[in-house]
Amino acid sequence: MGRRRVVTACIGVSMPPVSMKKVDIIAALLLLPVCLYVLYESGRWPLLPDLGNPAWIPRGVAVCLLLAAGLLLVRALQGRSLTLPSRLTGADRARVLWVAVLTGGYVILLERLGFIATTAPFLFGFGLVLRERRWVRLLLFATVVPIAVYLLFDTALHVPLPRGWFR
Repeated sequence: MGRRRVVTACIGVSMPPVSMKKVDIIAALLLLPVCLYVLYESGRWPLLPDLGNPAWIPRGVAVCLLLAAGLLLVRALQGRSLTLPSRLTGADRARVLWVAVLTGGYVILLERLGFIATTAPFLFGFGLVLRERRWVRLLLFATVVPIAVYLLFDTALHVPLPRGWFR
């Protein structure tokens, strides 16, 4: 009676936690040069007299991402990476793959169809993949968010977003 059995749903054998150390190191090492490149390239952009410096947004994002990648790398090298309880299988794996497919399709279609026409179905599909079943809320989210982001960036901040069909 002193022994405790670990019960799992799949094969009856418990699986040790999966460390994210290797993935964290690879992700950080891929992000660092990208951030440095963005910092370099955005420094070469011309200053526009009416709009000020257009490089502050990409530079700000690059600096934040650079700090996050550096922190991720340091934590991984110190052995403090997060661990997953087990490998992704079944429904969890399918959700990750669907998100990857949706994102790939979004990237491919964004320039052709435009920001709003692509982002609304992307957000709706993303919500479905995450098992959101409150349909009114999901439709409202998938409609309002792209329109609000478009109005903010394209109209208020004068940052052009892909127009696609609306040229």
